[in-house]
Amino acid sequence: MKTRTPFRVLLASVMTLALLPMLSSFAPGGQVGGFTTAAPAAANKIWYQSVGRSSNAAPCQESTGAELAEGWTNWAPSWEQWANDRQGGFVCSRQITWAHDTPPLTCATGGGAPGTCVIGARGPGGGIVFYVNESNSTGARYMEAAPSGWNAPATSDDPILGWGVNTGGTDCSSLDITGAVGTAIGTGLANTTAITTRCTLAQAPAAWAARSYTGGGLSVGSWFLASLGELNALYGQRTVVSADLSAPPEYWSSSQSVAGGNLASTVNFFDGTGLEPTKVNLLRVRPVRAF
Repeated sequence: MKTRTPFRVLLASVMTLALLPMLSSFAPGGQVGGFTTAAPAAANKIWYQSVGRSSNAAPCQESTGAELAEGWTNWAPSWEQWANDRQGGFVCSRQITWAHDTPPLTCATGGGAPGTCVIGARGPGGGIVFYVNESNSTGARYMEAAPSGWNAPATSDDPILGWGVNTGGTDCSSLDITGAVGTAIGTGLANTTAITTRCTLAQAPAAWAARSYTGGGLSVGSWFLASLGELNALYGQRTVVSADLSAPPEYWSSSQSVAGGNLASTVNFFDGTGLEPTKVNLLRVRPVRAF
């Protein structure tokens, strides 16, 4: 009469083998010596290694310091059902949990390969990506806008501020600021730096509000007031970034007008029209940053 192996035993054996992707051959009495192996190719997998020993009293050889540094456990004695052609035997076993130590970059961690960041993705500063130019290796390869409600808890709306104010000292409402006339994409940071270098918070509240934003745990100065070109790109993605279209729907850029020191460029986010009003007008502000 044939004796059948219970199904649960067979299942346990199959499952055990499935968990053991890398095994040395079993040889009773054999000791592991100078065992080396290439690093497993798969990520986030537990790899097991075993070698036979002559008895339950036979010692296991220590793993080398280099192997322990790689993450292997030390050899430990045990008796295993699957060893010796599944007849059972005494073995030395160890394991390693192998994972790639450099996780793939995402848009939220600063971008990586082309296509990592797309319009509407979350940027590393916690903002919303509104501009992508993969041909730029640095600078304005990607641009993100501060999320809606960035001004909270003061208000959930984009604040309404003046570009320049006459405080009785330096008149930043009419001051011709050299270095703040850039209009192209990639010039907003330099514009904002020029403005905040010449004018205090009280004298240039729009630029200072953008510069002072520290979303994403970034330092002061990481965010800035968009140049006219950057602001037009932001207008093109106004629904993606949830622009504030309540009155006034105009947003300040950091681009001072070449027509005079008392004027600066704006974009109406309701219809996309551009104007150059006087700097004392109170209009919307949304910080942006490039990465």
